[in-house]
Amino acid sequence: MNDVLLKFLDEEITSAVYGDLWRFITSDSIVRGTFECSNHIVMKISPCQFIIYPICVGMENTKCRDAVLVARTYFLKKINSKAYERRLPDIQNIFE
Repeated sequence: MNDVLLKFLDEEITSAVYGDLWRFITSDSIVRGTFECSNHIVMKISPCQFIIYPICVGMENTKCRDAVLVARTYFLKKINSKAYERRLPDIQNIFE
């Protein structure tokens, strides 16, 4: 698995963020947009594709940074895997 995705899952999947992030990813009303976490940005570029990249504070002229492109179902499975590992409450079903 990609380092950016692993770091995202370790740092961002908490009970405070899980519900809002899940709604952002699964929403049919949000076709494109961004979700800002503590250390990462999740960019929705289509209903089924997301780009995850770390926030780089103070680096306005950065031309290249680490990022990963993930598909919706894979992303939701990885989020739920980390949520189960951390025993978060109210874990959602992927296929609802």
